[in-house]
Amino acid sequence: MEITIGQFAKLVGSTVRTVRYYDKIGLLTPTKINKSGRKVYTRSDIDLFQQIMILKHFGLSLDEITEQMTNEALKNRELMQIQKQLIEEKQAELNDMLEVITRMDRLYRVEGINEEELDEYAFIMLDLFRREKKQIQAFKKYFHADEQLMEELERLHDPVYKEKMDLHVWHLLQAIRHAIQHDDPASRDKVRQIIDDMNQMFPASRNFLELVENEQFLETYTDEFNNYFPEDIASYLLKEIKMYYQD
Repeated sequence: MEITIGQFAKLVGSTVRTVRYYDKIGLLTPTKINKSGRKVYTRSDIDLFQQIMILKHFGLSLDEITEQMTNEALKNRELMQIQKQLIEEKQAELNDMLEVITRMDRLYRVEGINEEELDEYAFIMLDLFRREKKQIQAFKKYFHADEQLMEELERLHDPVYKEKMDLHVWHLLQAIRHAIQHDDPASRDKVRQIIDDMNQMFPASRNFLELVENEQFLETYTDEFNNYFPEDIASYLLKEIKMYYQD
């Protein structure tokens, strides 16, 4: 079986441009020459092309495919195990991204929430959701000796708990912004009431207050806690939380 590049591209479901590029980089170079002096493709070239497509499907770059097919850098089983791990890691990353979007979308669907107002806080909320998993991991490392606190931290993974707490966070941000603008007793009381509701859901929050001024902890976990948070809201929230626990 000897076919031209056009016939080969059609047979394998590719394009002449792609096949020529593979030849140019030495990934798939036909060795047969016909009577007219033109390169022709054989059954072995079809097999090689299929191998390239399989490796490409598993996420290898063209350079990695060239290295693998030229030098057999890894045994097939080793290669599959490495790619399996990479795919699992990517899948976990995509699942985390999907959860962040789902949680934000759920807030938009709550009856009574003004979409335009929520838009103002969207990036704050998305950033909180995005960092949450790594923040919990940091808390677990720091408080690993406290069994009761470790049990409470496990609750943070509960989807029902997350849904309730997300709504509290949204209302808290709204209340703080209103309190900053008006600075009246009613506004301040609203903020403290929401903080109390959140504390009832998660009493362990008191333990986290000590970490705000723990320079070693903050330096170790800078990336996890460098939240996208307006300074005025952050300052007001910290002040109110301190007052809440002092009272």
